[in-house]
Amino acid sequence: MDLRVGTCGWAFEDWRGPFYPPRTDELAFYAARFRAVEIDSTWYRIPTARTVESWRRRSLGGAPAPQGFLFCPKLPGEITHDRLLEGSADLVAQFLEVIALLGDRLGPILVQLSPHFDAGRLPVLAGFLRALPTDFRYAVEFRHRSWIGHEDVLALLAELGMAVAMADHPRYPRMEHVTADFAYLRLLGQRGVFPDYARTHSPRDEELAAWAGVLQDLPAAVTQAFVFINNQFEGHSPETVRKLLQLLGEDLPEPRDPNRPLTLFD
Repeated sequence: MDLRVGTCGWAFEDWRGPFYPPRTDELAFYAARFRAVEIDSTWYRIPTARTVESWRRRSLGGAPAPQGFLFCPKLPGEITHDRLLEGSADLVAQFLEVIALLGDRLGPILVQLSPHFDAGRLPVLAGFLRALPTDFRYAVEFRHRSWIGHEDVLALLAELGMAVAMADHPRYPRMEHVTADFAYLRLLGQRGVFPDYARTHSPRDEELAAWAGVLQDLPAAVTQAFVFINNQFEGHSPETVRKLLQLLGEDLPEPRDPNRPLTLFD
């Protein structure tokens, strides 16, 4: 299985020093050590073509560059939260047109539903998902508990080849269903808990071990798995990524000591 573990975003001031060396292109450095990233900023606004082209170009740099580094953007919140998926065809088309500029660096797109979008809106969701262009991949995250074990929505996603975005968060439903040939997992925490994101503040080793087991037990039909971890999960998501990979028998290159001079191998 092609396993891609990364973080929810890459631009964090608190990572400078503990993870990023000084005077470095943060995205290029990140892309040389991780295999994927979730783009949180696209939830707030549709990026410009220039920005997307810059992301792609910078992800090609670094050494050693992982094969096929992928970006997984969020669908804009104006679509999922403000409009609750209705009357948004124009915005969807605009977003997909620009995000497609990532080319072969584009991974699944996350459709993060509003916490107010309950199972009574299944017809709206079905109409929206069926209208999405099929030349992209999608994962859908449910944030209202009425979706737990909802057989009709699981059948819909399986029919369309879209993944359930599994989420570890105290307020969101726990849905560990496989509905596509790829899996999508998000390990999240609540905002405002940690004073900074420069180090691990609250280890969650038991939860990581449990999720490692879920990943190891995925059906053989799942050929690719994405896992994204935010800073709120333990306090410093790059270290959490490392811990999860080690549980799965893998590892990341050591982040370079910012006090050590650059060499040909950096």
